[in-house]
Amino acid sequence: MSTPDAAPPDTVPPSESAPPAGQRAGVLGWARHWFADNIFKRIIKNAALLLSGRATNGLLGLATLSLSARGLGLEEFGIFVLLQTYVQVIAALATFQSWQAVIRYGAICMETKNVHSFQSLVKFTSMLDVAGCLLAAAIGVLAAPFVGPSVDWNPQVITYAQIFSLQILVAVLATPIGLLRLFDRFDLLAGQAVITPLLRLVGVGICVYVGAELWAYLVAWFIAGIVGSVALMIIGWREASKRGWLDGMTWSLAGITAPHGGIWKFSIFSNLHASLQLVTQQASTFLCGWLAGPAAAGLFKIGRDVATGISKPAELLNQSIYPEFARLGSRGEWPKFKGLIFRGEAVAGSGALAMLALSIFGGPFFIDFFFGDAFVGAYVPLVLLVATAGLTLVAFPMEPALYAMGRPSIPLRIETVVVLVIYLPVIFVLTKSMGPTGAAIASVAAAFASFVALTAMTVKQLRRRLG
Repeated sequence: MSTPDAAPPDTVPPSESAPPAGQRAGVLGWARHWFADNIFKRIIKNAALLLSGRATNGLLGLATLSLSARGLGLEEFGIFVLLQTYVQVIAALATFQSWQAVIRYGAICMETKNVHSFQSLVKFTSMLDVAGCLLAAAIGVLAAPFVGPSVDWNPQVITYAQIFSLQILVAVLATPIGLLRLFDRFDLLAGQAVITPLLRLVGVGICVYVGAELWAYLVAWFIAGIVGSVALMIIGWREASKRGWLDGMTWSLAGITAPHGGIWKFSIFSNLHASLQLVTQQASTFLCGWLAGPAAAGLFKIGRDVATGISKPAELLNQSIYPEFARLGSRGEWPKFKGLIFRGEAVAGSGALAMLALSIFGGPFFIDFFFGDAFVGAYVPLVLLVATAGLTLVAFPMEPALYAMGRPSIPLRIETVVVLVIYLPVIFVLTKSMGPTGAAIASVAAAFASFVALTAMTVKQLRRRLG
């Protein structure tokens, strides 16, 4: 049975806070010292594996977005974007982020080699996944006639939204994602990440070639999403089975939460936090369209997707560092825990500054090349959203650190205050007068406030554990 315990031990003791004497001169010496730490190297390796798949994913997504914009035109592209966002927002709001519980409690099960507790955990998270998908699909179908008129959808587009929502029924993804991350199989995640965007590019390419209508573009996205979801479920469960963690497992639900104290609270808090984050991420496109119209949503979508691509390393580093935090936390190795946070922020910060400079100077050429003159209004939102992504990138270690310390309520409280006090008031006031630029300003303000608050609370929690 293979577990994360098989990973090589750290070669750098936590007491060594400086590089060897011969390396102290210059930044390169510090870099060599940092990357000599096996845990940090493993995090970077796993993030790089994910990034290889996501980089391909991003290029495919950019090509798909470009083809969709040119094939549909600004107005229909805006409607297309709003339909996608509608389904994504409902799915994310109604489904649980159970992969976080899989990693948090799964790391403890693997540390103690408790197969029975591990099986209870995956039964519980799978139950949450199925319930969330059924609820989300029902909401998507039933809410479309009420939501549609507020964003200028005609009856035909409302029907499209209802049919498109059925894709959520097979999006039972969170537990398989958690299993693959826990088992350190980021290579499989990287490969799977390419399936859906590749199929979408092929489908949208065909639509553009034949001059298809809006419904055909939606069919392409629908089919690609289903195939990618099914593939991820097969890969995740197969990996758990291969390692022996599912041997003799039954699907009795009696007492499944008993071995995992506080799992209901943890799951609820983590899901509420993810739902609030969604307001400032995917839901922002829908809010922009609601306040300023489909064309504004299309312009905002371009800037947001580019910024999402830039901030993707933060998400990938988050995914690869969280299992390491969970393992260190389960062993009480807080000095190493602290070192990982500092190193991660420093590496991410340099990348964030480079991406912001690139967007400022290369943004106009990029928009004109991929989307054409009709989308030139996306430039200022793009730069502002890249700045937002930069703040997210620098802050990436803090949320998983707080989760690994068993404090999911802290990010939730921070996100609640930021969304209600800063983000929503700013986006409602500025988007009506400034369009997508106003929505982007709201995103920057929220990201900065979150960064400051998360930093303060992470430092406070670490001090308590370090004594």
